[in-house]
Amino acid sequence: MKERINIIMSVATGLFLVALITGCKKEDNDKDEARVFSASGDITSTLTTFRNLLGNLNSTTGVTTGRREINWDGVPDSLDGKKLRNDFFNRTDVNAPVSLQRGAIYAGDDNAMVSKSGFSEIDPNASAEFAAFSGNKTFAVVNATLWPVTFKVAGQTTDATVNAFGAVFSDVDKTNSTFIEFFDGQTSLGRFYAPAHDNTSSFSFLAVYFPNTKVTQVQVGHEGMLIDGQKDISNGGDKDLVVLDDFIYSEPLVK
Repeated sequence: MKERINIIMSVATGLFLVALITGCKKEDNDKDEARVFSASGDITSTLTTFRNLLGNLNSTTGVTTGRREINWDGVPDSLDGKKLRNDFFNRTDVNAPVSLQRGAIYAGDDNAMVSKSGFSEIDPNASAEFAAFSGNKTFAVVNATLWPVTFKVAGQTTDATVNAFGAVFSDVDKTNSTFIEFFDGQTSLGRFYAPAHDNTSSFSFLAVYFPNTKVTQVQVGHEGMLIDGQKDISNGGDKDLVVLDDFIYSEPLVK
């Protein structure tokens, strides 16, 4: 009988140890999981939480912590509705202002543009649908439905990575349509969808933080292209047209 009791106690102890180890593994995995920040309507609280997680806003080069932001109002009015060079916010030419050295390269060879009139210069049928979240200008890639954002060390041509990226969207009408997909090299870290806006505003916010993973690139996807001149789905069209405002991301660091 005593031997049987010892065997039972050994089995119970073993099960306890397995449960304890399993619990520890789950806790470790939780630390590696992506944290998603998603909001519509009044997005300020969620956006502020994401900013605070990343740290101080950087305005100089040579830092290794904190965050960067682009809100497009640094683009002069003379460039509204015109193709914007994809390194406008990471200029590396001689005497480039520090304010234009933020480590983000967007859209590749596609037509990235800014506008303070809802892109009425490109698509007057949809312009009334869009609003700026900060300042008075918004951003769009008008001739593509899938386009990249890559990262450089601020003010340099050196490839870099981030561990967090987010964006403000204007006029996301459909769920599971507009998205940001994150990559480490060729490996997808996941595709995350921006929520549809509610009745209180046109804004949606989506950001993802990876605590222990390097992000080399993100890709932004949406349904329609403004250059087609079509109506938005909320105005009788068949595509959900969107534009973007603020980009917020962790300080780009050397790979």
